[in-house]
Amino acid sequence: MGFWNEPTQTALCETSIGIAGIGGAGYLVGLEAARVGIQHFSIADPEDFEPVNGNRVLAVGTDTIGRNKAEVFMDEIHRVNGDADVRIYREGVTIDNLRDFMHGTDIVLDATELSMPELGTMICREARRVGVPVINVEYVAHAGQGTSFRPDARTTFERFMGIIGGEDAPLDEVAEQTLDPSRYLAYLPPYGDLRTLIAVQQGASLPSNVIGAGVAAQIAVAEMVKYVRQRVGERGFRPTSAPEVRWYDAYTNRSGRTRHPRLSYYRHLAVLAGTNVMRRHEPASYTKEERMARGDRD
Repeated sequence: MGFWNEPTQTALCETSIGIAGIGGAGYLVGLEAARVGIQHFSIADPEDFEPVNGNRVLAVGTDTIGRNKAEVFMDEIHRVNGDADVRIYREGVTIDNLRDFMHGTDIVLDATELSMPELGTMICREARRVGVPVINVEYVAHAGQGTSFRPDARTTFERFMGIIGGEDAPLDEVAEQTLDPSRYLAYLPPYGDLRTLIAVQQGASLPSNVIGAGVAAQIAVAEMVKYVRQRVGERGFRPTSAPEVRWYDAYTNRSGRTRHPRLSYYRHLAVLAGTNVMRRHEPASYTKEERMARGDRD
């Protein structure tokens, strides 16, 4: 407790968090949260671990491939703290279990797929109803970024992500929408390949690795600590909340924050275009043809 006091540590131990999505960042956030003292978890993920997850999820191994992600996570948390209270939802977050998943949580991490914006939308709507913040982190290449959605804030998830129809849009219509990268990426690495960004806009998965996932996870846990300290009335930095976004790139050792994430995206896109024109970095291998040749799945 060299950097916070006993009331903060007690509050952390009493805090309950929900994590929707045990991917690269979600898994690391849970483990790091457990190591700062959080003991109550509500975890949802419908998928099983596959070899393709191995580049960013530390849990992936020969003994976990084929197992449900939430189940593996629960085992790992109990290795850290055998007394931890862990509720798991093997079917993921659904309309039917949403209220139960969110029940009693103080903070929620939305680590669901951006290709399914209806999940983040319904999580944030329920969070506004019960009055808890939702943390959102993304990662690309060796960088991570984060923000949060306060239940009383004017900038909602729907407004931030550009959901057509806003807070009143039916979930089935939200599910048909595709999010523009400028909505969820305030930062683009200057060493990237424009062809990769084009592939993402055409439906490919956002490329990631364990470095970016680790940065995003540390941002998320730091924001959780801020919210806990704020809740118990301790002094300190305020949580980052939308429209503000903070980011850090471990490869370039650069960081920043902005209250204009879309402008930030296009500014970094211009830099990225310039480095591509000057061929300052090696090209990636992420075109549709290259992914098909490798047998990648989008």
